[in-house]
Amino acid sequence: MTALYFILFVIAAYYAFKFSMRLLLPYAMKKLAERMMKKAQQGQGGFTYTYTSGNPFGPQSNYQDVNNHGNSNGKIQVDYVPPREEKRKVAPNAGEFIDFEEVK
Repeated sequence: MTALYFILFVIAAYYAFKFSMRLLLPYAMKKLAERMMKKAQQGQGGFTYTYTSGNPFGPQSNYQDVNNHGNSNGKIQVDYVPPREEKRKVAPNAGEFIDFEEVK
């Protein structure tokens, strides 16, 4: 009789644990994600995030006004120009070529 009570207790405990995890785990994951985002915003915890197009957590932007650089005459200064790709010279009736890498 005690073995039957033990088996029923184990089954009841299993379902109680399963039900409680279904309710508590999403809340715990949400809190964990909020804590990690807060640490990332503050720059703690070994996480280093660099955003070149602005701060995703606020309205600030890393774009700088032209007037801040003292360049008020309306000219644009380009710091980097990528090299141009050379186009292949192929006969016009040769068809369409697709670049691919052979995988062995």
